[in-house]
Amino acid sequence: MNIYATLLVELLFFSLSILFLFRFRSKLGLAPLYILLGAMQYLQSFSGTIISFEILDKYTIHIGSVIIFSAVLFAILLIYIKEGVNRARTLIIGIIISNFLLSALFGITYLQESALGLIDNYPTKPALILDFRYFITGTVILFFDFILLVILYQFLISKISKLYFFLILFITLTSVLIFDSFAFNLIVKHNEPDFEASLIGHIIGKSFAAFAYSLILYIYLKYVDGESENVSFISNQNKDIFSIIRYRTQHLNPHADQNQVEIKLTSQIETTLNYISDGFVALDTNWCYTYVNIKAGEFLGRSPESLIGKHIWTEFPDSVGLPYYKTYYEAVETQKKQYFENYYEPVDKWFENRIYPSKEGLTIYFTDITEKRKADINNHMLLSLIETSDDFIGLATLEGKPIYLNAHGRKLVGLDEKGILPISISDFFPEKYRDSILNVHIPNIYENNKWDGEVQFKNFKTGDLIPIEVSGFLIRDSSTNKPIASGIVAKDITKRKQVENDLINSEQIFRRLSSNAPVAIFQADKDGSCNYVNEEWLKYSGLTFNEALGFGYVDAIHPEDKARVVNTWQKSISSGEKFVSDLRFLHKNGKTTWLSIKVVGLYDANNELNGYIGMALDISERNKAEEQIVNSKKYLDNIINNIGDPVFVKDDKSHIILVNDAFCSMFNESRANVLGKTLAEDIPPEELDIFLRIDKQVISTGIENVNEETLTIKGKGTRIISTKKTRFIDSSDNIFLIGVIRDITERKKAQIELEKHRNNLEELVEIRTYELEKEKIKAQSADLMKSAFLATMSHELRTPMNSIIGFTSILLKEFAGPLNEEQKKQLSMVKTSSQHLLGLINDILDISKIEAGKLNVTLSPFDYLKTLEKTIDFLLPQVLKKGLSIRSEISEMQIVLKSDERRVEQVLLNLLSNAMKFSTQGTIIVKVHILDNLLVTEVIDQGIGIEEKDLNKLFSPFIQLDGGLNRSHEGTGLGLAICKSLIEKLGGSIQVQSKTGEGSNFTFKLPLDTANNK
Repeated sequence: MNIYATLLVELLFFSLSILFLFRFRSKLGLAPLYILLGAMQYLQSFSGTIISFEILDKYTIHIGSVIIFSAVLFAILLIYIKEGVNRARTLIIGIIISNFLLSALFGITYLQESALGLIDNYPTKPALILDFRYFITGTVILFFDFILLVILYQFLISKISKLYFFLILFITLTSVLIFDSFAFNLIVKHNEPDFEASLIGHIIGKSFAAFAYSLILYIYLKYVDGESENVSFISNQNKDIFSIIRYRTQHLNPHADQNQVEIKLTSQIETTLNYISDGFVALDTNWCYTYVNIKAGEFLGRSPESLIGKHIWTEFPDSVGLPYYKTYYEAVETQKKQYFENYYEPVDKWFENRIYPSKEGLTIYFTDITEKRKADINNHMLLSLIETSDDFIGLATLEGKPIYLNAHGRKLVGLDEKGILPISISDFFPEKYRDSILNVHIPNIYENNKWDGEVQFKNFKTGDLIPIEVSGFLIRDSSTNKPIASGIVAKDITKRKQVENDLINSEQIFRRLSSNAPVAIFQADKDGSCNYVNEEWLKYSGLTFNEALGFGYVDAIHPEDKARVVNTWQKSISSGEKFVSDLRFLHKNGKTTWLSIKVVGLYDANNELNGYIGMALDISERNKAEEQIVNSKKYLDNIINNIGDPVFVKDDKSHIILVNDAFCSMFNESRANVLGKTLAEDIPPEELDIFLRIDKQVISTGIENVNEETLTIKGKGTRIISTKKTRFIDSSDNIFLIGVIRDITERKKAQIELEKHRNNLEELVEIRTYELEKEKIKAQSADLMKSAFLATMSHELRTPMNSIIGFTSILLKEFAGPLNEEQKKQLSMVKTSSQHLLGLINDILDISKIEAGKLNVTLSPFDYLKTLEKTIDFLLPQVLKKGLSIRSEISEMQIVLKSDERRVEQVLLNLLSNAMKFSTQGTIIVKVHILDNLLVTEVIDQGIGIEEKDLNKLFSPFIQLDGGLNRSHEGTGLGLAICKSLIEKLGGSIQVQSKTGEGSNFTFKLPLDTANNK
């Protein structure tokens, strides 16, 4: 065996020996472990330097001494972690005293042998010669090693997370062993030449030993020790870092307090406590266990003997900081009884704790309430489920007295949440039901354990009757099976009853309506058996109602159609698809009627098929028309195909739907290859774009187009064609494009030849140039006329109208002479009509400018309230003349609006005029306020109002809701459209709320600064 294997065996021997004796300390005590450590000290003293080897031919390591010495520190750390400070202190003192006694014993023996001259007579130097200098120095350093070991470990365990426990052990052992290396070499070998080699050799060897012993100690505590979950760490709580060097008399003998407690406790009390169902624990003032009963040991997962004398937070460090940890301290500090319930995760249990503090410590009773908590949680969940249920759920005694009703049940019958329940369950039902409830239903529940049915509840607040579907049942004791209460679960079926009534009513209505319907209607069950036909069906078939029921309806089908129809109908029933077919009915009198039949499935609320309904429409006339259409189509085809020019018809998507023979011949295509296409397949893209663009133009505008264009045809080269395209709209508003093509290739060639001759004539060029110039001037003139239209209308129409109004006013004022009543009446009518016409002209001009995008606004700040007052004053005489009043509600004393004052005044005038026009009584209210930097104005009248369906048409031009020749209110229908356009031009918005017969509210909003808003 080589040296390394020997050293490994030595390390494992010492470490495992220490752990073995410590593991069985409860049976052997700690004395064998102390003896082993003394022997190891003895062995290290005499043979520590015998086994050694060199590293790098320079550094000597006395590995035997290192392993033995490190094993002693390993044992001290194990005792401290597991047994606490008192036993660790006792062991340290014992080792130091034994070392000094050993030194004295060998010193006396050495002096005796020296005096007798025995030492000089030894033929060789004895191996077990004690070097007193080294031994005494080592013992002193060992003492400080012990102290440093405990202090450093306690410091690290209080600062570093328990997740790094191996690191704590390694740092502690390594630091102490390195300290020992420095201390020993500095004291013993500081003047010797091998000082450096010895120091480095000690550090290397002891670092290796520290790692090995740390790993072994960590594995033992974490995985081998049976109580690893509770003793992985020693807590820093209530443990002073320097507690190892603070001597206290009461801790010299760790069993002294335990013995005193055991003396005080009588065997009778101990026996009683051990057999109670509660856990019982006693702690002294140092937080050490003085008594643990058997039940407490079971709860904690430890034997009572292993806890006596141990520190509670050392044994259960994971409990530090938990709620009951704080409660224990609160009990000590306040000296008041504490009670609480807590969940202890390590054993997955709930405990009820009662803590009784005294001057001697704490007495703790705790009871396992896990099952009770689980039951409480289950009961709570069950109660929550019942309380949130949409059903009526109640409990009653066997005598019928209600004892519980859930929230929905209380709401259903009109009881308050905390109101008193009725005396008897019969009180929930109407008078007519009570005898049945007491004498029939309740006895039925006792006999059969339950009763189901439909009855009615009474609402205690309103007296209304509520139809319900109820289930009553007995609740029995789970152990004795004896009835202990009765329960009731009820569901409000008001909606279902309403649906059933509606269904009955709808069925009756359906029968009444269908019996007089102008089409044949029939019904069948899900198997296809007929159960209803209406009068029209009977008229077509000639059968009686009873003859048509079941499968008798088949007799009405024409014999030539019967097999086909019946077969298709059966397939439709099997597949669930709808049945659509054209067939013939043969009347008993021999009359044949063509019918178009469609049958669909009837489904209930659960989407389950429960029957079929069908409709038969007389299509005899349609068939005749279709025959005529077929004949007409033949005539049309003959006509079109005899036209020499290619003719085609396209739909609104430019797909060809009709062509003549000349078209097919021109394009070298069959009719089947052309129909449904756009001719895009064989035409160059540039030509196709022109064709399709012209198609869209004609379809959208309806303007006929004649265009000359080139056409490249496969196999025929490029041809020049003239195409005439016209839009056609049929009676169903379907749009078609009709085209006629003429090949003008030869004519164009002749024109080109002629043009060549004409090009040589300068006069013809000048004439052509003149014509083009004239056309240009003509086009520019037309554009100028279009641009000047508005200005011309403004001058030419407004000026005469203003004159007419002015001179009419002068005549009415009788400056030119007196007028009789008839003349005044006629002139007033002239003036009114002129003013109305001028307003119409102004409105038309405004709407024209708006639509042309030429309406300009001029923005400048102005006093809005002053403008509003001026508008109201202008209209006030007319308002008063109609017997109305006008009132303004303004929230601001001054409002400066940066906008177009004239256009804003126009909007106010239009809205106020409309309010006056459509009101016959009441008050017109104008409300003004500012909201979010917007000026909000509301014009509210109490007039005729507007129907909701007309609101979306209100702001469209030329729309008069009071339309027709007999409308009672004059106007152009442009006022509101102009208002909306002006307001939006100024950056605002307008909306209306109205109710017929109550009046309207027009609200418009304008930004206070239109320029910034834009």
